[in-house]
Amino acid sequence: MLRILLFTLLISVFTLSTATLAANTQTNAQKKQQAISSQQAAKLVKKRYGGKVLNVKKQKNNTAYKVKIVKPNGQVVSKKVNAKTGKIE
Repeated sequence: MLRILLFTLLISVFTLSTATLAANTQTNAQKKQQAISSQQAAKLVKKRYGGKVLNVKKQKNNTAYKVKIVKPNGQVVSKKVNAKTGKIE
């Protein structure tokens, strides 16, 4: 009887540990897939270069945004922003 009780307890602990590990793995995968928004990309470029944002377009492969701005001196420039990291390329 004691063996059965211990075996049941061991199985329960193993199942709980496996479920917790699976939940943590799923959460980490979701964090890696999260990307910055087009508004965040625009803010990053505006903060670095100043001026006014003209438009933001997401590239077809969804890996980057193309942010077009007009700088205070009137120059129009386009900057590419990595959609996952927010790095301006």
